[in-house]
Amino acid sequence: MSHLYSSLQNAGIYAFRDDDEIQRGDEISISLLQAIGRSRISIVVLSTNYANSRWCMLELEKIMELGRHRSLVVVPVFYEVDPSEVRHQEGQFGIKFKDLISKISVDESTKSNWKRNLIDIGGIAG
Repeated sequence: MSHLYSSLQNAGIYAFRDDDEIQRGDEISISLLQAIGRSRISIVVLSTNYANSRWCMLELEKIMELGRHRSLVVVPVFYEVDPSEVRHQEGQFGIKFKDLISKISVDESTKSNWKRNLIDIGGIAG
């Protein structure tokens, strides 16, 4: 992850990394949502652990919303996870996602939206 960030910086591309701003378990911040909204491109690095993070799902919700309205280009990077596992919530990715859903309280609409976002991003060539 740090190699990608460094390469983008070296190419003169401003890159915002949420791990600089948010501690694990914290709520997604307004500043992060604003940074996503100001972006033209969002590179989403999907790993097995991504599926077990509430704030990653909240970030993805905003990213995919903007991507669907064509105001943001979404580029997925599948890091040690197969796109089909993301798309179908299977394998270790699926197990982690199911763990997340079971340990936090989300309504059916939110759960359905998160699944749709994973289906959609898993279908984008990365």
